Amino acid sequence: MQLTFQFSDDLLHQLGYRNTPQRYMILRVLQESHEHLSINQILERVQQSNPYVNLATVYRTVELFTEIGLVRAVHLSGHQTCYEAVQEQSHHHFVCRGCHSMVHLDSALLGKLHERLEEQIQVHNLTLELVATGYCDACWQMMQQQDVATNGAVAEVTSKPPVHL
Repeated sequence: MQLTFQFSDDLLHQLGYRNTPQRYMILRVLQESHEHLSINQILERVQQSNPYVNLATVYRTVELFTEIGLVRAVHLSGHQTCYEAVQEQSHHHFVCRGCHSMVHLDSALLGKLHERLEEQIQVHNLTLELVATGYCDACWQMMQQQDVATNGAVAEVTSKPPVHL
């Protein structure tokens, strides 16, 4: 479900809101971004086009967009709250426990889980947000090297004869 500017504008009007130039710029920043953005990052990008947009406007607008379903707040362990435009009803992430890097997971990984859940528990318009945690390859390799270094150092210390004073 790729949200378009026309859909967003129609939804705002349907709910009794105007799509002001500031709202349009904020939504455009979120829709064109390929990453999660903090409020300050949104503000910085919007101010590149209009330096008069302030932090309070960004907060209020993002809160409104979140309430009406145009924007999703992403709360992940080890990260500040970030925001992104809603692209689909299922949204999944992998977060590394070591470096806290974040990767979007393809919705196809879970197949039709959200549809099956809707049918099984009789709910409608379900949004599924999965957060998988583990270690990325770089962190895993570094942990393995540290483990070898630590175990090697312990073996080396224990193999030396005791010194008597």
